[in-house]
Amino acid sequence: MADPFKKVVFLADEFSRELAGDTYTALTKYNDLKHKRIPGGIRPFYQEDLRIAEQRNFEFTPEVLTTVRGRHVYVFVSPVVKEGTNIRYDPNTPIIRAALISDACREAGADRVNLVMPHLPYLRQDRRTNYKTTGAERREPISARVILDILQASGYSGLITVDPHFQQFRGFVPKEMYGESPTARVALTSYIQRKFNPQGDKRIGVVSPDFGGGERAEIAAKDMNATFLALSRKRRIKAGAIGDMTVYLEEGTSPNEIDIAVIYDDIADSCGTMIKCAEAISKLGIEKIIGVATHPVFSDGAIKKLQDAKLEMVVSNTIPLLGKHKGIHVVDISTILGVTIHCIATGHGSLSNDIFDSQRYQDLERRLSS
Repeated sequence: MADPFKKVVFLADEFSRELAGDTYTALTKYNDLKHKRIPGGIRPFYQEDLRIAEQRNFEFTPEVLTTVRGRHVYVFVSPVVKEGTNIRYDPNTPIIRAALISDACREAGADRVNLVMPHLPYLRQDRRTNYKTTGAERREPISARVILDILQASGYSGLITVDPHFQQFRGFVPKEMYGESPTARVALTSYIQRKFNPQGDKRIGVVSPDFGGGERAEIAAKDMNATFLALSRKRRIKAGAIGDMTVYLEEGTSPNEIDIAVIYDDIADSCGTMIKCAEAISKLGIEKIIGVATHPVFSDGAIKKLQDAKLEMVVSNTIPLLGKHKGIHVVDISTILGVTIHCIATGHGSLSNDIFDSQRYQDLERRLSS
């Protein structure tokens, strides 16, 4: 029997198969809940539909093993590579992998090719930086723009990435390309409430580890009906090294009224800032401190540093982690991705209805899990 035509097709590299499968499940369940269904239907997700061979000279050759002619293809790519029996974060190789998969889909006649890369590397490089001594601009690339241009040039007509580092992200997306940037915030804050405050009797204070993330932390506090407690400021003694951390309490707040402090950020990289901020908060007398970040880059032995500091972290699965790690809580974002893809594929619905509102998101998760 011939494979019936289905408009939406999922493909995934080997590191994204679990997330792609969970997103497919969430999408199909959400599609069944809605009156507006995806035109043309959704093809079941098969891990073997995409094969990526690595040649002896380490070049990649992706091959699409299912028909994509006339389809809308969603390609899941994770920013990691193999390292022996482990995996590690890599911002470079996966971009080439994604570009080659797109071209393979285009060569096979796909109507639209959309990249689902929940963590897109290089988005922190959104401007030229300055020398601290003179204020002069450095001769640097604006790498965020370059990466998006590469993806568009390789054939992607759409991009889904979660919690991009800078608010002006959409202004960097090429005009020929559609960009959607949902947030993992509602999934993270919902988990914190269930795990650390199930009875609702704990007083939570949210802290931003830097001034730039203040608005992000303030919105997270509203999700949890918590107090926006403080902004922090770090002093760097040199690049990559933090000297001290100063905590500036929000006017009218008191650490004595807080049971749990939540340090809220978007990227957990080397985690030096997170640990320094936790140390500064502990000096205020708050005993329970939790770090939260969307993207677990975890470079330079970050997990061990967190464990040595006895700081628990809540992160999402925008970047896959191999195995379980003590003190690291991983929150699934497949529902967020599924709802986003449904809105794109149908042209109906508002993302703010289900995955930007904390209460509606919790209700939706209960409905999808029943």
